[in-house]
Amino acid sequence: MKKILNIFLFTIMITSISHAATISPASFCLEKFDIGMNMDLGISFTMSNVKNSGPIVLNVKQPPANRVLKGYIPIPDPSWLYFLNPQVVPGKNGVASARMFLKVPNQNKYLNQHWMVHVGAAPPSVSLFSMEMVGVYMIETRASKTITERPYGKLGIVPSRVYANRMKPDQKKSASFVIYNNDKILHDYQISVHTFEPSIYTKLQISQAPGFEWVKDTKWIQLAHPSLSIPANQKKETTVWVNIPKNVQYKGEGFEAIIIVESKKNDGPNGFARLLISF
Repeated sequence: MKKILNIFLFTIMITSISHAATISPASFCLEKFDIGMNMDLGISFTMSNVKNSGPIVLNVKQPPANRVLKGYIPIPDPSWLYFLNPQVVPGKNGVASARMFLKVPNQNKYLNQHWMVHVGAAPPSVSLFSMEMVGVYMIETRASKTITERPYGKLGIVPSRVYANRMKPDQKKSASFVIYNNDKILHDYQISVHTFEPSIYTKLQISQAPGFEWVKDTKWIQLAHPSLSIPANQKKETTVWVNIPKNVQYKGEGFEAIIIVESKKNDGPNGFARLLISF
């Protein structure tokens, strides 16, 4: 299995600006994690500048609904992200760390998933207050067109990575994916194409796939169905058309765009697929 980690860092302060406790990594996106895997991620959850002797309890939990990044859903079971020792004690240098592990059951419904999970760490009180620091982590499981059961969640997109390969300038190429309405009611979905401005790690957003850059113009991507109505427990296939003009320069493997699917109902389900365009 190939592991690809994108790390987004930010600082969380717990005391004064000059003596700030921090966590690292504060955020990352783990892509292509396969079902049935149980492994060391090769990353440690690290707290620095901790001004007490601990112990510190690491609390893995589902994020509240209002703190879930659009396109993601809470991880089905937060215990799948775990530490061998969920209590850590800072050393004399004020640093405490614990290795991060992840397991996903070997069930077909967990393919093509985009999950979010939080890790909270609250050191014992320093001065007059204590503040929990929270790491925010995105987990994307392996994409697959071939599934034997409906994808997990109220909304499923299969595959979660849509490829337009061997593109040639000014030649239109199609790619398709299937939208699953796993809810108990009909949903009218809006489908749209997005890219994101580069972030200096102060804004949480969907990250780029390694080796790709955001497509320079989303008008190069046409949707067969900008909106789609799907009855409860039904599915529909839809298509995107890609046409890259001549003399367009690119770096790495090619371009990426995010196809967002969202219910038009208030607080309805939403999700996304990565459209990866290579030449």
